[in-house]
Amino acid sequence: MPNKELKYCEYFNVNEKYFPCIDESAINSGVSWQATYPHEAFISLLNGAEKMLGGITNKSLWIHGAYGTGKSQCAYALKKILEAPEAEVRAYWDQYEALSKNKVLLEKLIGHKEQGIVTAYRYASGSISTPQQLFMAVQESIAKAIAERDLDKGDGTLKESVIAWMEDPINNNMINSLLQQPEWESLFSQSTADEIINSLRKSSDVSSLMDNIFKLAAKRGITALTLTADSLRDWIIDVIEKNKVKIVLIWDEFSDFFRQNKNSLGEFQKIVSICEEKPFYFVVVTHPITSLSSQDDSWKIVQQRFDKVEITLPDNIAFNLIGHAFSVKEAAKDTWYSLAGDLNNDVVDARAAVMKAAGIKEDKVMRDILPLHPMAALVLKNIASAFQSNQRSMFDFIKTPKDMEVKAFQWFIQNTCPDDDRPFLTIDMLWDFFYEKGKDYLSSDIKLILDTYPQQTHLTENEKIVLKTILIMQAIDQRLGGTLAVLKPTEQNLSYAFLGDYPELAYSCRNIANALVNKGVLILTPIAEGKKVYGAAVLAGDSAKIDKYKQEIRENTKTTAKLVQEGPQLANALTLTPALKLRFSKSDNEELLIVTLNDFAKTMDQLKHKDSSWHFLAVLALAKNEDEAQIFRSRIKETIRNEEYKNITIIDALSTPLGVEAYEHYVDFSAMSLYYQHNNGQQSKENAKKAKDVLERDWRDRIREGQFTIYTYANQEGERVDGANAVHVILQTIVLNKFRYISDFTKGLTETQLKLTQAKTVSRIGMADTDVKGLISGCEKSILGKYWTKKEYWNIPEYADDSIVRIKKAVDGLIEKSFKESGKIAIGEIYSFLESEFGFSPCNVSAFLCGFVLKEYKSDPYRFMNSEGHSEAMTPDKLSEMIGNCIGKGNVKPSYIISLTEEEKAFYDLTVQAWGVPENQCSSPNQAGSFVLSKMRELEFPVWTLEEVDTTGVYDVVKLYMKLVQSRGDDAHDIANKIGREFIQSPNTLNKLKDLITLDNCRKGMKMFLDEFDSGKIWDVARDIGATNNVLNDIKKLFSVKYASLWENSTGEDEIKRLIVEYEVVKHTNHLLNRAAHSKDEAFKAWRETLKFIGFSCEAAKAKRPILAQFFTQLFKIANYEEILPENMKVFLDEMIAHSVEIGDIVGNSVSIFSEIYAPYLEGLTDAEKEEVKNSITSDMFTSSATQSNATVKAVADDFRKNQIKSQLMNFWKSKTGTKNPRDWSEKNETPILICVALADYTNAKKAFEVMNGYYQSESEIKNAFAYIQNASFFDSIADSVYRDEQFKKCILKDYAILLQDLSYVREKLKETGVDTYSWADNPQISQKVEQLASAEYNAGGSDQVLNIINAMNNIDLKDWLSEIVKKDMGLGVKIIKNKRK
Repeated sequence: MPNKELKYCEYFNVNEKYFPCIDESAINSGVSWQATYPHEAFISLLNGAEKMLGGITNKSLWIHGAYGTGKSQCAYALKKILEAPEAEVRAYWDQYEALSKNKVLLEKLIGHKEQGIVTAYRYASGSISTPQQLFMAVQESIAKAIAERDLDKGDGTLKESVIAWMEDPINNNMINSLLQQPEWESLFSQSTADEIINSLRKSSDVSSLMDNIFKLAAKRGITALTLTADSLRDWIIDVIEKNKVKIVLIWDEFSDFFRQNKNSLGEFQKIVSICEEKPFYFVVVTHPITSLSSQDDSWKIVQQRFDKVEITLPDNIAFNLIGHAFSVKEAAKDTWYSLAGDLNNDVVDARAAVMKAAGIKEDKVMRDILPLHPMAALVLKNIASAFQSNQRSMFDFIKTPKDMEVKAFQWFIQNTCPDDDRPFLTIDMLWDFFYEKGKDYLSSDIKLILDTYPQQTHLTENEKIVLKTILIMQAIDQRLGGTLAVLKPTEQNLSYAFLGDYPELAYSCRNIANALVNKGVLILTPIAEGKKVYGAAVLAGDSAKIDKYKQEIRENTKTTAKLVQEGPQLANALTLTPALKLRFSKSDNEELLIVTLNDFAKTMDQLKHKDSSWHFLAVLALAKNEDEAQIFRSRIKETIRNEEYKNITIIDALSTPLGVEAYEHYVDFSAMSLYYQHNNGQQSKENAKKAKDVLERDWRDRIREGQFTIYTYANQEGERVDGANAVHVILQTIVLNKFRYISDFTKGLTETQLKLTQAKTVSRIGMADTDVKGLISGCEKSILGKYWTKKEYWNIPEYADDSIVRIKKAVDGLIEKSFKESGKIAIGEIYSFLESEFGFSPCNVSAFLCGFVLKEYKSDPYRFMNSEGHSEAMTPDKLSEMIGNCIGKGNVKPSYIISLTEEEKAFYDLTVQAWGVPENQCSSPNQAGSFVLSKMRELEFPVWTLEEVDTTGVYDVVKLYMKLVQSRGDDAHDIANKIGREFIQSPNTLNKLKDLITLDNCRKGMKMFLDEFDSGKIWDVARDIGATNNVLNDIKKLFSVKYASLWENSTGEDEIKRLIVEYEVVKHTNHLLNRAAHSKDEAFKAWRETLKFIGFSCEAAKAKRPILAQFFTQLFKIANYEEILPENMKVFLDEMIAHSVEIGDIVGNSVSIFSEIYAPYLEGLTDAEKEEVKNSITSDMFTSSATQSNATVKAVADDFRKNQIKSQLMNFWKSKTGTKNPRDWSEKNETPILICVALADYTNAKKAFEVMNGYYQSESEIKNAFAYIQNASFFDSIADSVYRDEQFKKCILKDYAILLQDLSYVREKLKETGVDTYSWADNPQISQKVEQLASAEYNAGGSDQVLNIINAMNNIDLKDWLSEIVKKDMGLGVKIIKNKRK
């Protein structure tokens, strides 16, 4: 018996030479061409090749087919058949029955081989966008094949011709000269012709370098360095004739060439047509021709030059290929075939159904695919149909390595034995490969079906297996349009899918599926012949809903502009280098401005008015599809001819439109995102991201690697290049052509160095007197090199033409000219010059260079000056600050570099040392004056007091400083010069000035002045109010305003007189208010405190006492904290003196004037009550208007009268009940008082109780309540506890009183509700609580009492008794009606 415990991989494995697809990697890995299965389509290809080689047709072959059909394998096998030894080909022929029957074809092919065939092979054409590139690639491929055969290579390839041409000394010098020009310096990484020669000889891939040589040759008209269709044709014919061979060039993956060059195929046709005269055959391999269609006439002509062979993969062939991929181990063959026979017998019915559906005739084919279940194999064959692009095929599933996460075929055979419960690889086992790892590429309709699975969270393992199987079958069936009946998920086909599986699945799969239907996971839908199919329980309208979403999305994204809005990262399609980003991007954080057909004209018109200066204007043109691209390109060509747009570069990426297929992917994902938006947020987000990825990842990447055409006014035909790097070269050339001496493109510069982040810091480093560190490190070598340490480098003759020298000399000339004209130059003018003339841009490198160029101006004899004329010593830090404030900033105030005179320097020295002004703050006469003024204010007293104590005559200099601080502009400058001259003439001025301007001298001078002023009156008044010690401080406050220190004597005298008036006001305030204030503030505070409680309105008092109107006016200002002007302070003082008696009466007896003013509202009140009313007023009456104060007094008087009645009422209630109010009575007696009042009195009692319980009532309401309470008759009743309990049972417990006998318990429970006792009678919460308490009692024995009563009656008595009750008890009657028996 065979050992069934061994894993499948012990019996066989996947052929190591089996490749799911053929590419350069597969070929280099040694893929076996003999593994190519000779199906009908391949044999047709061989017949076509034989006719081509035999000259029966003068056309080449065009091999095309869909992904996964094996077209590349067939093309590669054709190549090998044409070049392999005869014995190897015959062995291959004998290996397959289909070939061995066709010996004639074999002999014909061998006959052609004997005549001599050279086969060249090339893979991929995405980089071919120009005829030159095509010619070079064809020649390179043929030359390589010729070299491998050691044949004559004709007159030499173009590469060899280029090398020979450049080695000529004359040509060598010419190329060296050209490489110094900006255009070619940007394009070539080599600096000399010899370096180009060396690269051509040593590099294995020189296509990029040859492209650059072609561009140079075309631009400079060097025909020796070009390759044309005619010269390539001549070379191919020369090779054919010299070697007497036929040449077959097989070019796989040629689709991209047609897509990129579909409108310029003329040169390609010339090469293909060589076969009409010589045996050169150009065999191309592409995707289906229908996917490459174009309306261009040249496309139709091209197709006519080929015999087309379509490679298809019928189901029966696919099964042959699967079996052919498995290699049974020699030692295990007998055992395996025995096991395979057993396994095959377990799936007889499924095998028969699949063989019929796939057109398979031999059982051996089905046996060879084991342990793939027949149904799984059929699904696998058609799996690619469910994907949007070439992402999955049966070959991928077979070949995927066992150690990858995807549990594909090789994983299965590593982990499964023939004797396992589940020995077959069934449909559900395709799930990981098909969905988990491939869902990003599934078409939306398929994904909608399969997304059903992850939404189910409570399934058994068997339910999961069955659900996966049904969903995959449904998906494939839908994709195939129902053409394979065996893949429809019917009950019968589901049984086929699990035939041979373990019993719980094999026999119960239908029951499991039906259980999923019952759970709502699946639905059963009738189809023809009375059958039903299982399917995902997707809502009936979901497909229609998704289609509607798709329509909306198409409507909303009609234009490319809308798509660009949806995918803003498309701007990164042409990722710029840091240097180019600085020059061309629309802002610091973005790439190029994108234009579309819809917004192109508007954007171009906006840009043409922009000042380009150092910045360059460029747009990236994108299109949605081919038709739009053609229209757009015509529009671009028309526009760029207009000189208005000469500053704008248009980068045309129209050769890489989004495309119809990609757009539909975008629509699909977007629609699915909207579909899931309200029921599956995660799925919605995932699909939204995938939609964005179509634009921002897939399309963006295709654009980046695709073809561009750059249009400028200078090059209106445009320059076509491939890939972003080539665009970079052209953009760099555009910049260098305008600004030859910029350093942006110096090798090694970082992105941070080419941004503006630390202009001040790096410009300081550029002054070459500190360590080079931080972000600018290395620039001193890479940019400045030999100049960095050279003194006066600009005067060294051999450096005269160098960039930095030219910049330095130009800047020095500008500064020298400005100094001659005005003695100064603005730093902004210097930088604007560097920006406009030399292309300096706002970045750290420019700041660094700016510091280097200006470092000679960083110290004496130069100074800094700002826009207001303030200047200070120039230092490296100050100069770097000026540069930092200038670069990249908008409208900033100008700052200047200036020089100093001898007088100016003397002025600054004296000012700094005598007045203690910090040197860095002494920047101009005006700024120095500002700081001198602040120093004068620190002296506390006017500077003129120093004249009293000056004994050296230096006070004259002080007077000059007093003039200085009050002057501006040129006047200040003249005064500063006078001070400077004084210091130069009398150096001792410094010491004299320092000795004079002290606080003690000012204090001494002021005291001497006060003793003499007005016979020392200020000291007399100060003594009267106890303020002698405050006099100097108060004087100091008088001179604390900005320019008080500069006042003349007369101005100071006026201020002192005002201070004397203030002291007099304090003195008289103390007398009137009996206070002891020492200052004006204390006196005013005393008045405010008095007025706060005076009880009458100022306005009303003025009307009653007009003689005091002026006094009250000033008093009103004091009460409102208003400023009292000096002249009003004098009026206030005069009024207090003139009317001291009247004011004293009012202040001493305010009740009298209160009663007089508000007499109409105080009628009937005694003097004591009037005073009580006055004292109960809480508002500030004095500052109120007369009208407001009248209203206040009336309201307070009314409340006073009302509260007298309310007090009588409450006192009466308390005398009757001993409680504060009815609410208090209810709480203390645990009974709501209103249930104890007779029904006839209820309304009046409730009103009266609310008055007593509340706070806000009218006088009439209080009177009515008092009248009712005085005559009330319920006081005796409510004092009776028995009466209270009876009313409690009647009104609160009602019918439940018979069950609730313990009233104390009930009252405690009701209090727990939190409802106040006064409100129990009409609160639903209380009623509910009572019912709960009664229910508990009823269930605890009350119901037994009822049953005993009922059981004690006979039926007739019970019926009569019940009839009587229901006539009286409506509630019981309603319950009987509601619960009647049916």
